[in-house]
Amino acid sequence: MSAPRGVPVRLSTFIGRKREMGELRRLLAHTRLLTVLGPGGAGKTRIVTEFARAQGLRFADGQITIELVEVRDPALVPDAFARAAGIRLQAENTIGTLVHRLISSQMLLVVDNCEHVTQAAATVVARLLATCPRLVVVATSRERLNLEGEVVWRLPPLALPQTADAFAVASGAEAVRLFVDRARNVSPGFDIKPENLAAVVAICRRLDGMPLAIELAAARASGLSPAEILARLDDRLRLLTGGPRDAAARHRTLRAAIDWSYQLLDPSERTLLQRLSIFAGPVRVDAIEEVCGEAPLQAPEVADVLQQLADKSMLQIEPGVDGVTRYRLLETIRDYAAGKLAVIRDETRLRDLHLAFYARLTEEAYEARMQRGAMAEHTRLWDEMADVRAALDVAKRDLDTEVRLLGNLRKLWMIFAPHEGLRRLFAVLSGMTARTTPGYARALWSLQALVGQTGHHESSLASAQQLIELALESGEESLIAAGYLGVAYTSERIHRDLDTAHEYLLKAVAELTRSRNLPDLAMALASIGGVELQRGNVDAARPWVQRALEVAVEAEDDYGAVGAHYTFGWLEFLSGNTEAARRRFIAALDLVGENDALSVAQQLEGIAVAGMAADPRRAVTLFGAASKLREEVDTPVQLPWSIWLEPAMAGARAALQEGIAKKAWESGRAMSPAQLLALARQALGGTGSGKAAGSAGGLSKRELDVARLVASGMTSRAIAERLFLSERTIESHLEHILTKLDFSSRAQVARWVAEHPGGDTGDA
Repeated sequence: MSAPRGVPVRLSTFIGRKREMGELRRLLAHTRLLTVLGPGGAGKTRIVTEFARAQGLRFADGQITIELVEVRDPALVPDAFARAAGIRLQAENTIGTLVHRLISSQMLLVVDNCEHVTQAAATVVARLLATCPRLVVVATSRERLNLEGEVVWRLPPLALPQTADAFAVASGAEAVRLFVDRARNVSPGFDIKPENLAAVVAICRRLDGMPLAIELAAARASGLSPAEILARLDDRLRLLTGGPRDAAARHRTLRAAIDWSYQLLDPSERTLLQRLSIFAGPVRVDAIEEVCGEAPLQAPEVADVLQQLADKSMLQIEPGVDGVTRYRLLETIRDYAAGKLAVIRDETRLRDLHLAFYARLTEEAYEARMQRGAMAEHTRLWDEMADVRAALDVAKRDLDTEVRLLGNLRKLWMIFAPHEGLRRLFAVLSGMTARTTPGYARALWSLQALVGQTGHHESSLASAQQLIELALESGEESLIAAGYLGVAYTSERIHRDLDTAHEYLLKAVAELTRSRNLPDLAMALASIGGVELQRGNVDAARPWVQRALEVAVEAEDDYGAVGAHYTFGWLEFLSGNTEAARRRFIAALDLVGENDALSVAQQLEGIAVAGMAADPRRAVTLFGAASKLREEVDTPVQLPWSIWLEPAMAGARAALQEGIAKKAWESGRAMSPAQLLALARQALGGTGSGKAAGSAGGLSKRELDVARLVASGMTSRAIAERLFLSERTIESHLEHILTKLDFSSRAQVARWVAEHPGGDTGDA
């Protein structure tokens, strides 16, 4: 589960626009849909961002910003809205889920860059305004959305000084102030003086007060005086003033400004700028080096040339949440560069290189997942999903390539976008005959996993049996195991044939053990434990689930550890150990990714079940919160957990008066993510049993904290971040733990923690 995307924070100074901000306030007082129009580079995004920030107190539920600039496929526009609203991309009816989330919100939606997906954006906006009476929308575009009640306002250029204005007046004009501010970014000593004022005023006037053009000009102040900038600008503007008469004047001026900047680039900078237009979104330097690093520009030169382009405001540098820098072209500059690339007819070659790069990334992620958690590889792919989708579009010209790509992305689809993956796989596989290629088998595995995850088990048995046949021909153990898993899950959840399910799970475990596919082995082991629980064999289930957790920890697979802890929670609950069960569900919750709403819902339900006897009202509150999350991801409670969960939910509600139960349920549904997590952890309580924490195994309190987090499946880096310590310190603690307990592996630590529940291990 993720929080809604609020107003972006800008690091550069917002200059001027006082009159325009007042006009926006006046217009928005009389409409629920205001569209700000203007050409690329006019400053639409920036003024609307600042306006939204200034409106913070007017909207009780805040603001959400939906950025459409990277959304090239109109079918994905609803997903962009949902993602911005913090909704996990699993629901087939994304717009319906979005309406459900926002229907009672008093909120401002900023919908940015609609022009390339106008119809799709208009459809979503119209539905939201019609069904969510307290929503207000401000959109930016190059053309109107053409909806009933829409107020259209064209953003004017920045205020310009007159040539004859006095120094104080001219230097205070918005356009001049913007030039000076941005020039100081590259040349801190720059200042406006009587000697250079005329040149600066002339630059701003020649650029029609367009913010992007002025910023591009100011970026040259590190090496050129205003007079020198003006001299070059004059020639370049004249170059494009003879364009088509029906083209917008401001558009011609902006193109002239970009062309002028382009002409100032050296040959290597021009080459890289053209090639960068092949990327759809922010990307790392290694992608640029591999795709763009061919003669006359070599890969070792790319990083330096990238920095040069950034220094000249032709490129944006964006720090990633993973700490890795990414590079992105502004939209108008990308369009301009793409036009230059088309002239030299190099686009096809670059798209081939782009496809090859992302095909390799997906292959590496797939292979890594066969041995370990590989979340870093899959998170990177998701962060660069605009380019992954662009590669998938190019791959459509070769069916085998497209199918292999889709199959390689199995875990990405499962974690981040199961319904998109399911839609793509169905579209491709339903129209082709079976093949013996590894790519086809992988795609079939992905399809089988996704139909099960989204509740379409009835269609998975045939694909599982076909997958077994194909895998046996290829001899790839993991694919054979995938087929066995498909038969097992269909037998368990559709036919309720637990004996067959158990038989095929054992077969899968054997194949996965041979291939050392630890992540899927952990899942299969936990599933055997689940089957034993359904048979009523709680004691028989324990070693299977314990082994599943050990394997997940060994593989550093948070996803698998969450599943093992969740199954362990039910095992402890069915054993009558409600406090131990609660701790297991908490351990799983600690590992759940922020975008994984389904897993959060499952852990909230588990915590509620474990604590319902002691506090049924709190349990119903957590059940209500989980129900809302499940609605967002369009995933109901599934077997086998529904066997125990549904009666528990009914029992908790029955323990309360009807009015109290209803109020608790709705309270949970209304909670913010932070409130939910606080309530869940509050439910943990302090009733653990066992020896004093400081005495367990001779470990200190801090060592016990580290041991517990190791057992939960966290890496040393993740533990360091949790405890606000260095990774080296955590490794030192782990060495002490292994020495004191006479162990040699993290898996042994995990087993020891499981055997010393409650206070023996402390609480991190």
